[in-house]
Amino acid sequence: MMDIFIFNVGLGQCIFFYPRTNHDYATMVDCGNTPEFEPVDFLIANKFLSYNSDLKKHILSNLTMTNYDQDHFSGLPYLRSKVKITTSNFMKNLTGQEIRSIKDVLTNAAEEVINIIETYTSVAVNYTPPFKKHCYTLTKEDFPGEAIDTNKLSQLVFITYKTTRICIPGDLTTPAWEKHLLNENVRILLGGTDIFVASHHGREDGFNENVFKYCKPEVIILSDKDIIHSTQQGQTQTYAGQIKGNGIVFNGNTTNLRKVLTTRSDGHLWIRIEEDGTRTYKSFTV
Repeated sequence: MMDIFIFNVGLGQCIFFYPRTNHDYATMVDCGNTPEFEPVDFLIANKFLSYNSDLKKHILSNLTMTNYDQDHFSGLPYLRSKVKITTSNFMKNLTGQEIRSIKDVLTNAAEEVINIIETYTSVAVNYTPPFKKHCYTLTKEDFPGEAIDTNKLSQLVFITYKTTRICIPGDLTTPAWEKHLLNENVRILLGGTDIFVASHHGREDGFNENVFKYCKPEVIILSDKDIIHSTQQGQTQTYAGQIKGNGIVFNGNTTNLRKVLTTRSDGHLWIRIEEDGTRTYKSFTV
């Protein structure tokens, strides 16, 4: 059994994967937070992370990053103060020095990102989680003559548990999607995706209709703040048009099937995947 928690962190992203039969492989994808809410506090309070008495810290088996923008790692300093991160999957298409060079302000969180890039350099051994993870990134050379764009260089992540696959594309924009779609492996993985997290928080520049020639998910999820920009307008309807079937049951309501869920209106989201592949979708409070 697997639980997936998609936390409401405003304009940001934090997704937690919790294999209930093998919780030592708990994994976090991005670690956004808000001034009022730290996802790791919820995880510790609910005993989703094991505790190492020697380190006097809880253990997070893996942290995967999809983008080098602040909203994807704003909670990293606090997270590292609470947990020991055992393994990491960060984009390898920028060096620490390059990240420093493109940041107008180098925050404490950005410094923590660079520290992980520069210190987590060994290959993980004996790391066999009960799910499969596939990660893809482009490089600066894919966009010759252009300034570094962290959105285009986002990490495209697929996590597959049993018969369920979720796609988490960071902040990929349309030109980057076009290059990823040249990769047959990406097209195959998209074809088997059940849950699609909208790129760039569902903003207009993250939508690429060609993605949905291959990807026909049962639900699309937007992790975003309240609508205040024109690039957010109408995107829920746009994404709803890409869904296979009539939508999913949310919070047990069988009379109002949902094709799109958003953290801004639905709050924290909880997806449970049973051993037989059955999926349930709920909201929860913290």
